[in-house]
Amino acid sequence: MTDDDVTRYVDWDELKGKEARSTQGDIDLGEVQELGRNFIVTQKGRVSKERFYIPKYLAEGYDGHTVYFGVTREQMQRFSREAPPAYEEYAQYRVAHVPPDIETKVHVIKSRRTVDPARESPVLDWNSIVHKNVRAADGEPVGNVVGVLGDAIHVETQGSRSQFLIPKERVRGFDGAEVRLDAPVSDLGQYARAGP
Repeated sequence: MTDDDVTRYVDWDELKGKEARSTQGDIDLGEVQELGRNFIVTQKGRVSKERFYIPKYLAEGYDGHTVYFGVTREQMQRFSREAPPAYEEYAQYRVAHVPPDIETKVHVIKSRRTVDPARESPVLDWNSIVHKNVRAADGEPVGNVVGVLGDAIHVETQGSRSQFLIPKERVRGFDGAEVRLDAPVSDLGQYARAGP
């Protein structure tokens, strides 16, 4: 077993001063300033400062330089605020795939900044995502991967009501439990396919 095979984590309090970015359109979320029980506080800008209270549950990993979150532009506007949220307000973001210890530590991932996404795959072994859940960029569940076909993944909703053939290039990442897409659920209709 190599060091890469071991899942590594870093405590949230070690990330103060680190850059925060969204994986949804490469949005700058500022720099980590403070930590709450289920959120982090980032600050963007030097003169006109903007603060974001981001749920820890949306963290996709830390690459040694940057903390990445699955935050859309719409969510970013909601997270821009002056006062911290109540614990219950962000509890809605704690869904089944979120690691149980996400409030204290975050998964360490390979660097995303030095990789050209056109050349480097966000998934090392595409067969490892079969039977895994798929979530759209806006946080909405899409279904499960039922197969990998060439340059696309075959996704079916519960009960096989809908099927999608989603290009691999729309896959933003895989955390071992769930596949994340770079498109909101409203954009996935273009990848719908007729049932068997």
